[in-house]
Amino acid sequence: MKTSAEIREEFVKNPFAWPGGYPIFAVTDDGGAICRHCAKTEAESIDSAYPGNGWHLIGLQINWEDCDLICDHCGKNIESAYCEEDAA
Repeated sequence: MKTSAEIREEFVKNPFAWPGGYPIFAVTDDGGAICRHCAKTEAESIDSAYPGNGWHLIGLQINWEDCDLICDHCGKNIESAYCEEDAA
């Protein structure tokens, strides 16, 4: 099992899934989503994270179609692979 620091390093180096090039985001143990920018800028918090503190990364996921997925730290939108905004 990878540590939170190892997951962060992998994410910062490779922000897109291979193969396919789909955008990914980090997942915390409390179900939160973290964008690549915050994974870079909050490296100290993530690398020293422990289960339950809000920074403990457990994996990486592809954002397939969630147009409204936001980073739980900075509040910015996380890119989606196939987001289809409703045409008004």
